[in-house]
Amino acid sequence: MKKYPVSFLLLAVLIASLVDSSISYSQPYPGYTLYTASGTRTNLIDLQNNVVKFWTHTRSGGYSVYLLRNGDLIRPALSSNSNINGGGAAGLVQKYSWNGALLWEYTYSSNTIRSHHDICPMPNGNVLLIAWEVKTSAEAVAAGLNHSAVIWPDHIVEIQPSGTNGGTIVWKWHFWDHLIQDHDPTKANYGVVANHPELLDINVGSAGSGDWMHINGISYNEALDQIVISSHELDEVYIIDHSTTTAEAAGHTGGRYGKGGDILYRWGRPSNYRAPGSQVFNVVHSSSWVPDSVPGGGHILAFNNREGTNASHVVEIVPPTDSAGFYSYTPGTAYGPAAPYWTYAASGFYSTHLGGCQRLPNGNTMLAESTDRKLWEVDSSGTVVWNYSPGVEVVRVLRYGFDYPGLVGVAGNESEVPDNFELSQNYPNPFNPTTRIDYSLPKSGNVTIKVYDILGNEVRTLVNNVKQDAGRHTALWDAKDNNKTAVSSGVYFYKMITGDFSKTMKMILTK
Repeated sequence: MKKYPVSFLLLAVLIASLVDSSISYSQPYPGYTLYTASGTRTNLIDLQNNVVKFWTHTRSGGYSVYLLRNGDLIRPALSSNSNINGGGAAGLVQKYSWNGALLWEYTYSSNTIRSHHDICPMPNGNVLLIAWEVKTSAEAVAAGLNHSAVIWPDHIVEIQPSGTNGGTIVWKWHFWDHLIQDHDPTKANYGVVANHPELLDINVGSAGSGDWMHINGISYNEALDQIVISSHELDEVYIIDHSTTTAEAAGHTGGRYGKGGDILYRWGRPSNYRAPGSQVFNVVHSSSWVPDSVPGGGHILAFNNREGTNASHVVEIVPPTDSAGFYSYTPGTAYGPAAPYWTYAASGFYSTHLGGCQRLPNGNTMLAESTDRKLWEVDSSGTVVWNYSPGVEVVRVLRYGFDYPGLVGVAGNESEVPDNFELSQNYPNPFNPTTRIDYSLPKSGNVTIKVYDILGNEVRTLVNNVKQDAGRHTALWDAKDNNKTAVSSGVYFYKMITGDFSKTMKMILTK
């Protein structure tokens, strides 16, 4: 095991003794932040809030925007061929290359249907769209609506892209197939609402006319093959089964969970299905699954606007399941849990409508306080570790880690050649558990980067005598790597050697 000389060790001990123990080591998750900067522009910024990349678009839109693993960008956009024009209207989905070329533009819009609000890219390359469908007043009354009105119930379609503007609908699900009403026994869907929480009462919410559900967020869980959506008007989040065929999705049996397209789980306003219990959501946005790979995996996040209270909050809920993995429910009661697993609220934190949330791999949570035009990152205790005021209403904000494959065009892959060798200070510093180390090569050569503890013991090799081209490069150290020897909190040193150049820098790991 390689050792540093005594003089180095004495210097290291001195430096460590000067570390201020009062410093808060809560840090933002290292990566780049993606958001819609205007109707026709998307920005990617670093942790110092510098724009490192932007895209310009041919059409207005961008309620949400996602960076795919291959570096492409996908977003909803505004069509011009529909008379359906509610809040969050879209009608198109666009895909752009990393370099800004429009690769694909698909239309899901007419005078009877129109996609709106959020989209959800899927692991198989398809994309889920939320969309309205027009039902005439006669159709609405026949379905049990308690007054005569044209309404736009929501449905979901899964699109398999093809060519530059083609696509195949490979799966559909319609709320219209899963309704109940206790208004008129002579009409369809008649039954006891309280006995059927798996169905939606057509007479709840603002079903006066038009967009009476206003679904605004959609997220897919691949492991469960389930979809979660959030409803602005109905103040609930709903989970449905994606494993069904389209035919099964229109019925009440079939699929992995045996219930066809019926609601598997709902939460936020028990009175919608005549159950006792307190209403939690008062306008809800951005329902999203927490990825299994991050803290809170399998939980659900949602932005609770709490309209009219001047006090929004973000909630994390854990849907209760039985031993077979099905959502637990006791007839005549509200779906659990009785209270959120975690809540973020703060003085002045309020968005009258809109709002976004994302759980990050280090346990922090990204927030879009949309109408206040602020973006936040908070840790699990609610401490703000990063913030930015973009000057516009941002609906969704997403942080992508430095090691995300879709960021291939950013750090470490620029074409310009630096003038000098350089080893930069790691970022963030202090860090837990991941940090990034940037370095520059004015000419190609073999590079070695190693990490040492304060006693000079080698604890990790990040780059192992690898020949690299001239340019800017990045090494990542994940101190929680379970395949390596565990490391503890403390002062560490990283050293880069290439040719005649060598440099050592200090960093601090806090756990």
